Order: sequence, then structure tokens, then C-alpha cells
Amino acid sequence: MGIYIRNPTALLKYKYSSTDKSLTSKYVLNPYWSWLVTLFPESMAPNAITLLVRIRTFAAFPPGLGLVFANFLSLVYFNPTLSCGAKPLHVSLGGAWDPLLAPAKLTEQHHFRGWASWLGLGGSVVDKADELAGNCAPRWLYWTFAAGLFMYQSLDAIDGKQARRTGTSGPLGELFDHGCDAINTTLGVILTASALNLGLDWWTVAALIATSANFYLTTWEEFHTGNLFLSAFSGPVEGILLVVGVFIATGFVGPSYWDQGILTVTGLKSSAIIKAIPFKLKDLPMNDCFIVFSLVGLIFNIASAARNVYASLPKKGRTPASMLKPLSRLSPYIIHTSIMIFWLTGRKADILHSTLLVPFMFLWGISFAHHVQLLILSHLTASAFPATWKHPLIFIALVGAVDANASWLTNGRYTTYLQTTHERTKWTVLGGLVLAIMVYAHFVWEVIGDICAFYDMNCLTIKKKEKIKAVEYGKTVMKNKPSPAEIAKQKQKK
Repeated sequence: MGIYIRNPTALLKYKYSSTDKSLTSKYVLNPYWSWLVTLFPESMAPNAITLLVRIRTFAAFPPGLGLVFANFLSLVYFNPTLSCGAKPLHVSLGGAWDPLLAPAKLTEQHHFRGWASWLGLGGSVVDKADELAGNCAPRWLYWTFAAGLFMYQSLDAIDGKQARRTGTSGPLGELFDHGCDAINTTLGVILTASALNLGLDWWTVAALIATSANFYLTTWEEFHTGNLFLSAFSGPVEGILLVVGVFIATGFVGPSYWDQGILTVTGLKSSAIIKAIPFKLKDLPMNDCFIVFSLVGLIFNIASAARNVYASLPKKGRTPASMLKPLSRLSPYIIHTSIMIFWLTGRKADILHSTLLVPFMFLWGISFAHHVQLLILSHLTASAFPATWKHPLIFIALVGAVDANASWLTNGRYTTYLQTTHERTKWTVLGGLVLAIMVYAHFVWEVIGDICAFYDMNCLTIKKKEKIKAVEYGKTVMKNKPSPAEIAKQKQKK
């Protein structure tokens, strides 16, 4: 107790504030969410809806984050390569090679037939890429992805409404909600990579970086402004709906459809307008266009977040130089992302271009979620920004990256020690993943335990208040036993 929250009374200062400019939320989704929350009994805790919910009148349970995780497990079983067929990655069916990131060579024998084979439980250890021609996920799988992600968005949106219905609003809800969202970010990217036929390559990594950077920027912005800003087009609303649409479309046309060039699909490739352009215009595959769109969105989000943070600074003495300190607080994310990329560059054949990329990205995602939670906790407790050295999972990535690039770093004096073979690389990544899960689980257990103890509440259930005897106006009555938070609040009033 008290490892992460040294002064729990600081939680009393917490007040949730948000600005949502989304027209989709206001006029379309909010009426649906207001109806949906009425299906849940008031005896159900809002956090249970976000994580894993059970409606008594249903025989089965519809989970929130659990649905997306079930989608992830089904993807790992059916499509561990995140691609359909043995095509060169990112070759547009319109005839143009991807102009930005070179595709992987199909002759490299670093693909795996399935998850069980990858774990060494049977079958060939590796398969030639041309043997993966039939390694396409069934079309219906992408419809389950769409249903799972849409239900997650719905349940994630109503937990706040449920908290207000049950009178259980508080800092735990925001911490829990953001933690689930951070994990869902990585899982969603992996599912989308399969739907768009991105495969095991840099574009999938770029998708993860763009998505996680947007999430971290929003959290960084909230830390400095005290307000959660959602623009007219935001990731949690329109972004998720766009991905749901991609999943539904992929269920009809298949992942290979997105390999077609954008000019080919739109019929512009042979148009007079395109031919009149003095330089050759690349027929960029549609799946790559989605990632470019995400990267462009990231640029706009950076500008918007920076503008809001700058506006929140004290007007007196505010100059562009005043942004140096807030901008320096992006360093934990930038450093961790750079280290993970450095690790990948040292083991491209063993990690980037093999199904080992999936658990590697999950390791990345757990580390990212831990970064976000540390930042959110600092916001909730009005404490100092967590310094880079307080992010322990960065050091796991650092060990892997230094080991993978030992020869380059030492000019050939030393070679890799942990990742000498593909098998040893696999166990290094898995070991890092297990350790990351343990560190993150410890954080979640300790923080949730501390907050629940302070407010005398449960995380996933609504706790029945303990009754105590009290004397009022000369009469003995039964009253709810005050929580440590209520006692601290009374002391502050005095």
C-alpha cells in the first residue's frame, strides 16, 4: 500500500472535465448510449461494464475489453501473419510498388504456419512464404472484429453514465477507463493490420506508433489542461467507427482488396487529369493510404494538443519558450518508442518479419499502457510528472535493443548474447512480455487497492455500506460508516 499513491487525500481534488465536439456523439451515438445504459441494473459497477460485464437476464456475458481480447486470440489462431496469401507485402494490385517502405522479400523463411507451431507445440518451425498462400482468415472473422470493437466502444461510453446513475463517479473510473483504452489501442491496431492486409512489416509498426502517439498526446494534454479534449473527428468516436467499417467491408471483399492502388479503385489511373500531371503519381495501395491518413491526423493532433496546452499556461510571462517544459514531458513516450524501433532494426528477420511481431507488439502495448497509467495517476493526484526513469518497462526494451544491436554499438567488439538465434530471440521477447505483464499487473493491483481502500469501495462491484450506530438529537440511529475519503473531506472543511 502507498507505493504509487503517497498522499491519497490529493484524490479529493479530482474533478472530471471534458470537451467533446463530435457531432456524431451528440446527435447519433449519445441517444443510443443513453438507451443502452438502461439495460444494465443499477447494482452493476461501471468498471465491470468496461472490463467484463454480465447481465443477469442473459445466459452468456457480453464483455467490453474482453470482447476485443477474444477477437485478438481468434486472430492469433486464424491469421498470425496478419496477411492473406503469399503476395509480396504492399504490392498494389494496380501495379505500383509501395513508394514509401520497401516490402519484405518472400524468399525469407521466417514466417510461421500457426500459433501452436510457433510455440514449438508441433508442426514445422518455419514455413516458406509461398506456402502461406492459404493462410487467410475466414471472412466472418472480421465481422466478429466489427461487433467486438463496436460493443467495446458502446460499453466504454456508458460506464460514465452508469457511474452517475449509481453515484460511484470518481478517479478510479477514469484510471480504469484509460487503462482499458490503452490496451485496446494495441489490440485494435493488430486486428486492423490483419483486416487491411498490412502483414508483418513496418507499416504495421507505423500504425501502432501513429495510434499510440495520438492517445499519449491526448493524455499529455489532459495532464496539463485538466480537461479531456475530443475534437470533431476523434479516435474514440469517429476513428473507431471508421475501423468498424473497415472490418465490415473486409468481411465482404477480403483483406487482399485493400492492396489495390487508390488510383485504380477510384478509376483515376487512366484519367486525363492524372495523365496531365508532369510527374509520375504513385498508385499508393489503399491499406497504406489508411496509415498515411493516420499519420496526417497525428500531425493535426500534435498541433491541436500543443495549442491547448499553450493556452492553459499562465498568461503572465507566457512565451513560446514556456512550452519547452511541457514538450519535454513527451520524452518517456519518444524514448520508449525509439528504443523499440531500435530493437526491431537489430532483429528484423527474427521479429519484424515473423509472427513474433505479434507478441512483440503486445509487449510494446503493455509498456505503453503502463506509461499512460503513470501519467493519468499523476493527473488524478495532482502530483509531479513521472520522470522517464520512473518508467521501469523502458529498461526491458533497452536490454532487448542493446543486445540486438551489440555488434553495431561496439563496432564488432561484442556480439549479441541473448538473441543469438531465432529461438533465443523468441524467448527473450516472451520473457520481456511476461515481465511487463507482471510489472503492469502489480501497478494495477496496488493503485486500485489504494483507491478502493480510500473510498471504501470495490472495483468491479458496488459495495454495500457498513452500518454503525450514531447519536443524533439524543436518539441512536444507524448510519453508513464514513470512508477514509469522507473523513479526510470533513477534516478539510474544518
